[in-house]
Amino acid sequence: MTRVDESADVGVTETVDAQMAASGTGALLAPENTKGPAALRTPESTRRPDYRLRGIDVASGRPEPDKPRPTSRNLPRRRRFRRLTATWLLVLAVAVLVGVVLRLTVVQPYTVTSAAMTPTLQSGDRTLVVTWSALNGGISRGSLVVVKTPDVLVCRSDGNGQDLALRVIGLPGETISSSERTIYVNGRPLSEPGWYNQRYGPLNGVPISPTKVPQGQYFVLGDNRSNLCDSRVIGPVAASSVVGKVMAIDYRDGHPHLHLF
Repeated sequence: MTRVDESADVGVTETVDAQMAASGTGALLAPENTKGPAALRTPESTRRPDYRLRGIDVASGRPEPDKPRPTSRNLPRRRRFRRLTATWLLVLAVAVLVGVVLRLTVVQPYTVTSAAMTPTLQSGDRTLVVTWSALNGGISRGSLVVVKTPDVLVCRSDGNGQDLALRVIGLPGETISSSERTIYVNGRPLSEPGWYNQRYGPLNGVPISPTKVPQGQYFVLGDNRSNLCDSRVIGPVAASSVVGKVMAIDYRDGHPHLHLF
């Protein structure tokens, strides 16, 4: 018969019980072994994640859903407000810059100082004039232009040489004349659709002797034909004396007033 060494079993049991009591959890403590394979293993807390598993749910084995990209709708309200404000400030800055560039190179303001263009332009109107350098020959019959006048004009009561707004009637190379109340261009009656003040008529009793407009010059009249500060007195005006073409009224009677020509 085989003899069982009960004392050995008792010793082993006592050793196990002592280890469980020392751990306080009732779990069996593994013996320390610094030389075995367990000592060479990397703890779970210090392991580096495998970059090849990025974006994959390891537990389910399926890729994680992509996160929605931020749009203007799901941005915080304060952030959207800042973005909208920055956009409008940029638009305003560009508009101001364009206005300044146009003001310096293309468009100039001009204030009407006479009644020569009544009722189309009234004394005191502020207009916007496209400069001659930007027109590139864009003047035609009926255009409103600002011209430089001689320093002294016998037809002006103030006697001061100022720029005048007048209407182009004759183009270079054309012959202008009148008979009674009709103006002729190259022998054909001029059609003026409401250009002149009906109160004074197309000529106000001052006829136009046959005049051939030289090359590079224009024959101009005021819409108020009672005012003789136009080509009936000063003759055709040179293109070099044209300041620019009136494009709009932006101020009248002390208030903003927009009217395009």
